[in-house]
Amino acid sequence: MDFEWTEDQRLIRETIRNFAETEVRPGAAGRDAKSEFPAALLAQLAELGFMGALVPADLGGAEIDDMAYAIVIEELARVDASLAVTVAVHNSVACYPIVLCGTDGQKKKYLPALAAGERLGAFALTEPQAGSDAANLRARAVRQGDAYVLNGVKAWCTNAPVAGVFIIMAVTDPGRGSKGISAFIVEKEFPGVRPGKLEDKMGLRSSKTSEL
Repeated sequence: MDFEWTEDQRLIRETIRNFAETEVRPGAAGRDAKSEFPAALLAQLAELGFMGALVPADLGGAEIDDMAYAIVIEELARVDASLAVTVAVHNSVACYPIVLCGTDGQKKKYLPALAAGERLGAFALTEPQAGSDAANLRARAVRQGDAYVLNGVKAWCTNAPVAGVFIIMAVTDPGRGSKGISAFIVEKEFPGVRPGKLEDKMGLRSSKTSEL
């Protein structure tokens, strides 16, 4: 097995490390102290293609490989863990579930805007009583006509206060236990969607976390 990086991976590392050192590191401590969300940096990362790291190229993404993506997150985390968390959640558990499991229509509707940094993604699984026991969800999704109505509260949801698109896990078939949980794409503009209490954290303070 060849453990050497490819030329593309080396170029990505050089690009993201230079960005991290020149653009991210200088203000990292100040952003953390002030709980300041790095919106301008996310816009720059979108221009570099890293907000659509796992999104197919024909949908506006960079479509880099897994090793290259790990390099991106590691290089950001080396200088600003908050920014790395924000970018990782957006790519790994907001964009990628749509890439992996979304319909063609969902992919075309959501992925270009997420990859372009026009919308930030979030993932909502954990609930006050269902953290490590992720199958013990109380959030419910009930079919009404041609739509689902979701009811519930999510806890410690990274990016929730600033996200435009959420991947939300809710129970659709209580009788099937963990097999009765479905994932929904929810927009912040949908009726009833609102971030709750903003968490005042001990660290990662410029990464925004709240109830949903």
